[in-house]
Amino acid sequence: MGRMWRTLIVSFVVAAALAAAAVRLGEARDAAQVLQDAGRVATRAAAAHAVSLLSIDHRTIEADMKRVEATSTGEQREEFIRGEPALRQATLDNKVVQTGALRATGLESMSADRTSAEVLIAADAVIHWEDGRKAAPEERFFRWRMEVSKVGGIWLVSRSELVQ
Repeated sequence: MGRMWRTLIVSFVVAAALAAAAVRLGEARDAAQVLQDAGRVATRAAAAHAVSLLSIDHRTIEADMKRVEATSTGEQREEFIRGEPALRQATLDNKVVQTGALRATGLESMSADRTSAEVLIAADAVIHWEDGRKAAPEERFFRWRMEVSKVGGIWLVSRSELVQ
């Protein structure tokens, strides 16, 4: 009888250890999925901001400016607001139609608490001048490192820098 109890106890301990390991594995998989989902949302926020920055049209300038402001916060938003009057005037004076296109995105890093991330962005813009000064459209290529921060549950670009 003693041997049977030992076998039963060992079997129970092994089953409990296997169950605990399965729970830990499931928790780790869930945590990885949460991190991956947060990374996707942060990357989409940076991508939307980049396309907003590059899509400026003299006919819709007010809405375009509001869209850029709405996708930014902190240093990035303040910098944009400081340059907004000059950008607005140049866009209107030259009748600029600039269309942005996202080429690639990549999550570089994410904070442990999932409230900030670094995102790499590759985007291009085609610029047309409707005032007739320049006949051929001009292409420009942009590569950014953007910091996005979760503010009130929403991912916004808080800082950006052009990279080579």
